[in-house]
Amino acid sequence: MKYILFSIVFLFMIGITGCGSDDHDHDDGIAYWTCPMHPEVKESEQTPCPLCGMDLTPVREDDADDHDHDQAGTREAEIEYWTCPMHPEIQEDEPGSCPICGMDLTPIYADHDDHEDPDEPRGRLRITPTQQQIIGMTYDTVKTRHLQPTIRTVGRIKSDERREAELTVRVDGWVEKTHVNETGVTVGRGQPLVTLYSPDLVSSQEDYLVALNRGNQNLAKRASERLRLLGMPASEIERVEQKGEALLEVTLTAPFNGTVIKKNVRDGMQVMPGMVLYEIADLSTVWLMADIYEDDLPFVSEGQQVEFTLQGNPGNSYDGRVAFIHPTIDPMTRTLPVRIEVSNSNQAIKLDQYGWVSFLNDLGDRLTVHKDAVLKTGRRTVVFKEQGRGRFEPVEVHLGPLAENYYEVLHGLEDGDRVVTSGRFWLDAESRLRGVGTEAVPVHEH
Repeated sequence: MKYILFSIVFLFMIGITGCGSDDHDHDDGIAYWTCPMHPEVKESEQTPCPLCGMDLTPVREDDADDHDHDQAGTREAEIEYWTCPMHPEIQEDEPGSCPICGMDLTPIYADHDDHEDPDEPRGRLRITPTQQQIIGMTYDTVKTRHLQPTIRTVGRIKSDERREAELTVRVDGWVEKTHVNETGVTVGRGQPLVTLYSPDLVSSQEDYLVALNRGNQNLAKRASERLRLLGMPASEIERVEQKGEALLEVTLTAPFNGTVIKKNVRDGMQVMPGMVLYEIADLSTVWLMADIYEDDLPFVSEGQQVEFTLQGNPGNSYDGRVAFIHPTIDPMTRTLPVRIEVSNSNQAIKLDQYGWVSFLNDLGDRLTVHKDAVLKTGRRTVVFKEQGRGRFEPVEVHLGPLAENYYEVLHGLEDGDRVVTSGRFWLDAESRLRGVGTEAVPVHEH
């Protein structure tokens, strides 16, 4: 009676298990799940391999026939040699481990179809689903995408070189008084900066007065021009005319509205011709100097609008315009300086601030391929295109600029082509081992 009851329970459990094994829909074209190390295992859903515990990998419906054909051969044909899935150049007479990577060798059977079909184009490779799963091969589809590449780089605020000036002494003399005693002060056009005593200026004023008193207009004009060339402001020359006598102290004024960047003068110091007393810059417009790599040149042009933020003003975004692209690339950094004009009427932007610059572009709809699919051999650029049923062909392509991880495809691919993104280096190595190599790809004609 005990054995009868046990049999009933056992059959009941088998029934429950069978009821729970309903067929599952195969999403994304997956025919079944198998183990890379034990391809004879086939399951309808992803589970650990019952033999080794490794996670099962999917086999697509369009590769299932090739996979089944390979496995049928393993049951019926004799073993020709043992090889490593990752290093197919290894061929041993007995099972063991790969001397290169240590992976267990797998058998190759006498009727295994691992040679190239003579009717197929040269360079086309046949990779079994098992090999694809072991190397983790992934794909991407060539299609039209809307590209809006954004070039990001860093920049630094500099003064506008066209709005800089120096107040330079042109005569010998001494400083009687400095009216602006600190840097960073904003000054206006005609504002007094420094008062000098200069014997040369005094004698030149007296010559001017003599010419005026004699009524000699030509001589007076030349004397007035001499005072101007010696750095005497027009307002001081008018004072000489009004007073009718030479000024012992002459005040030099600011040439335009701006900010004092540097001060090199003190009360009582002696000055000589050529000495720079003040450096002044108009900061109502500043330059943002940014460096871009030569690969980004197609996305930068003069007149282009940019956006940037500053390290000291993280919550604010500013706009600027590309005013000039330097003609020379830095040979050390392989970058090109770009000058961006920025309005700074409220003086919120400070000199030497660092910022993050974004060059915005809209290339529209372009045929694209993922950058991970591209293999640059030196002379050519190649991708491996899937031809179906485990066959892959190296194809030479001509590409446009890289934007948002995608290259624009100019020639070589069509919309809907599937290309290898992960595993392309393995395919390249495999083609070289077979004596083909990517260099054997036919030249693409335009």
